[in-house]
Amino acid sequence: MATFTYSEDHIKKLREFLGDKERNEKLRKILKDFPDSNSISQLDKTKIKELHIKVIEKLLHDIYLRYRQGLIKWAEITKQTAIVDPEYLSMHLVSVFTGIPGIGTAARGFDLADGSEVKSSSRVEQLGKCRECGAAVMSFEEKCGNCGSENIERKFDSHWIFSLRDEQEVGKLLSRPMIYLVLFDYEDVNKRDVVRIRIWKLNPKDKLVQVFFRDYYFEEFFRKRVDKGERPAPCNLHPDKPLTKSLKPMLVFLGKIDFTTFRISIEFINSEGTPERIKESDVRGLLSKRRLFYKKVSQLGLENDYKQRLEEITESSSKLSNFLRN
Repeated sequence: MATFTYSEDHIKKLREFLGDKERNEKLRKILKDFPDSNSISQLDKTKIKELHIKVIEKLLHDIYLRYRQGLIKWAEITKQTAIVDPEYLSMHLVSVFTGIPGIGTAARGFDLADGSEVKSSSRVEQLGKCRECGAAVMSFEEKCGNCGSENIERKFDSHWIFSLRDEQEVGKLLSRPMIYLVLFDYEDVNKRDVVRIRIWKLNPKDKLVQVFFRDYYFEEFFRKRVDKGERPAPCNLHPDKPLTKSLKPMLVFLGKIDFTTFRISIEFINSEGTPERIKESDVRGLLSKRRLFYKKVSQLGLENDYKQRLEEITESSSKLSNFLRN
């Protein structure tokens, strides 16, 4: 069952975004019967929510569903990859979701006008690999185009990448009002017929988020590798991993696109966001003394803060609560 929860601030931003005279005129050319600027200001909360969902569905139809359909059709002929670039699509989607426009400078300026960052990742069109001959296999192919084998290794490990090469870049990231994380993946990796689109917001002012990017990655990993003359890997956040969940990214949006019925459905919106739950077994792993992040948290005197965070977001039991307090 769909769930839609909007804060007063989110409703206010949407009224401004959808009611802006210039933007409103363009929306009225795209969507039939879209209300004018004056009418937007008179709509109640329920109507604003309905209008917002309608705009998101139209956006996803125009720049994802229709585009990907055409891309796959031609990929089957050309044998080229059918990757829909998630970066710019994510920026469009987050702007429409939040009611905060960009500033029209592509990758050279702020992703959103308020200075927020948007990071995207897509697991939808990752190339697979034939286990028999080693050839690349596209996501829409059921067997290897080279040898005909159906023994395919599917790849679904794409993640969010943060390039943090100096203190200034770390400082800029952590001074953003918000970091939005967007993920495109399959609801069922075996069927690969329904694409799931999720958005989380990650608070860069959260002290554990700051520890992750500055102390754990930049100071403990990046800087030490550079001092050794090595080339460090970028900072990665992996969707659905316990460590990422422990930083408390808040899920704010879930939409799905069914490519068998060509139907778009928005199933969840919560502008305040809700944290994802962590399994008890994962909590014990996060608190292992061998975990480098936990070591850094402990060195900084934030061990109790981290335990409290984990207790808040874990599918907890009384036994686990006792463990966390010891």
